[in-house]
Amino acid sequence: MEGFPSVVHAPLAADSRPGADAPPDGGALDLLARWLELGETERRAFVAIAEELSESTGLIERSTVDLSARFRELTAAAQAQTSRVERIAEIAKTVTVSGRAVPLAEATRLVEIALAHAIDTLGQVSEQAGRMVAVLNEVTAEVAGAEQCVARIGTINKQARFVALNAAIEAQRAEGSGGTFKVIAHELKELSRETDETSRMVGERIAAVARGVRGAHAELEAIAGIDGATQARTRQELNAVLSGIVTQNDALSSVLAEALEASAEIAGTVSMLVTGAQFQDRTTQHLDHLREVVCTLGEATERLRRESLEAVPLLREEASIDHALLQRMLDRQSLSSVRQRFLARIRDDSDAPEDDSDAGDIELF
Repeated sequence: MEGFPSVVHAPLAADSRPGADAPPDGGALDLLARWLELGETERRAFVAIAEELSESTGLIERSTVDLSARFRELTAAAQAQTSRVERIAEIAKTVTVSGRAVPLAEATRLVEIALAHAIDTLGQVSEQAGRMVAVLNEVTAEVAGAEQCVARIGTINKQARFVALNAAIEAQRAEGSGGTFKVIAHELKELSRETDETSRMVGERIAAVARGVRGAHAELEAIAGIDGATQARTRQELNAVLSGIVTQNDALSSVLAEALEASAEIAGTVSMLVTGAQFQDRTTQHLDHLREVVCTLGEATERLRRESLEAVPLLREEASIDHALLQRMLDRQSLSSVRQRFLARIRDDSDAPEDDSDAGDIELF
C-alpha cells in the first residue's frame, strides 16, 4: 500500500518483546516494546484502513457512475414519453380523411351534416310514402267501384240477351201484332239507359283510378328524383371520416401501448435508482467501522503516551510533533478544507475554524 512500509514484521507475541530478561531499566524497555507493538499494530491497521477506504471509494465511484447512467436513461425515457404524449395530442387533434388532415371539430361537423342530411332524406321519403299509400287506398276503392260497374254491365248484357230472345219468339207468334214489340222497345230503352248510366259510372271510376295512378307515379318520381349524386357523395364523405377515425384510434392505441411499456421501463429504472442509492448505507457502515478503529487506536496511543510520560517525566519537555512527517501528509491532501482541518488537529490539537464562505462543497482544480 502506497505511503506505508512494505516490510513484513513477525507476529506480535508477548515473549518476543525486548526486555524479557529485563535489565535494571526494564520499565523503559517495556514501554519501548509496547510502543513498538502499538506502532506495528497501527501500521497494519492503517494498511487495512487504507484498503477499506479504497473499497469504499470504489463503491462510491461505481455506484455514482451507475446512478448517473440510470439518471441518463431516466431522462431519455422521460423525453421519449414526452414525445409520445405530444404525438397523442397531435393525433387527437386531426383525422385523416381521404389523405387530408382534417381537424377533429371539422370531421365531427361533416359527420353531423351527413347524418342530418340522411335524416332529412328519410323524413321526405317517409312523407312521400305516406301520401302514396293514401293515394293507393283511394285507387283501391275506385277499383272496387269499377268492379261493381262491370258486374252491372254483365247483368245488363244478360237482360239484353233475354230481350232479344223474347223479341225473336214474339216475332214468330204474331207477325202483325205491335204491342209486343212496344214492350220490347220499352225494355230496350231501359236497357239503353242502364247501359249509358253504367258506362258513365265506369268512366268516372276509370278516371279516378287514372288520377290515383298518376298521383302514385308522381310520388314515385319524387322519391326516385332524390339527388343520388348527393347521397353518394355524402356516403363517401361519411365513409372517409369513419375510416379516418378508425385509423386514428389504431394510431392512438399503438402509441398508448408504447407509453404503457415505457412507463413500466421507467418504473423499473426508478426502482433500480432507489436500490442503487442504498450504497450510502454500506459506505456509511464502512466509514463508521474505520472511524471506530481509528478512535480505538487513538485511545490506545493516548493511554500509552500518558504511561510513558509518567514513567519518563523528561519526555514532557521534549514531546512534539514530527513536522517533516506532517508536511508529507499535508502534501498528499488535495482539498484545502481537509488540509486546514488536518493541520489544526495535528499542530494545535484543536478543531478547524468554521468556514462561512459560499463556495460550496465542491472545489475545482
